Amino acid sequence: MVWGILGALDEEVALIREKMQVDRSVDMLGTTFHVGTYAGKPVVLACCGIGKVNAAVCATTLIQRFGAECVVNVGIAGAMAHGLRVLDVVVAREVGFHDQDAVMLNYYPKQQFFRTDDALFELCARACAQLPELESTVTTGRILSGDVFVSDRTTKERINAAYAPACVEMEGASIGHTSYMHGKPFLVIRTMSDTADDEAQTTYDDFMHRAALQSARIILKMLELA
Repeated sequence: MVWGILGALDEEVALIREKMQVDRSVDMLGTTFHVGTYAGKPVVLACCGIGKVNAAVCATTLIQRFGAECVVNVGIAGAMAHGLRVLDVVVAREVGFHDQDAVMLNYYPKQQFFRTDDALFELCARACAQLPELESTVTTGRILSGDVFVSDRTTKERINAAYAPACVEMEGASIGHTSYMHGKPFLVIRTMSDTADDEAQTTYDDFMHRAALQSARIILKMLELA
């Protein structure tokens, strides 16, 4: 199986790029797609950039041009669920958009949420269990995406009241939507870099790098176990 791996920031994919055997690199769409292997598994890796459109275009490219048979999105997010702390991990059971008008549910694909793949989910759980160096607890839940950095308590409370997500970010639901349209399994893995409130920017700056490395280590362990 060819694994497609996407992160929005270079910090989210740097460790994977460093560890994989890169056979060729293709510059396109303002980024670079690295084709190679890790632990004997075929991998295509790219930094898609921030936001829903960037994520959807790069996920489509992974599948259509590079033959990815599954797509895993790794990276960081803002914690929303009560008790979720910085550096905790959320493995998505479903993804959706928090900035989507309800009228869109009347049109294809008529999905409010996109469910992640059971086999990838279980593989991720096994990987996390074999990483004693994780700095946090690992939980599951709903991950929501939108083209906004949630950094104030009012917005956080509004999204929580409407959707009750575990965390929020800016790409995962677009990757899930794209994978759904192509009939490909997908998974979204996030380490919390902040708590999506009035202190979010300061916390993000302090913990972004550590959070990104943690998510990358999880997908590397998944590839070793696959």
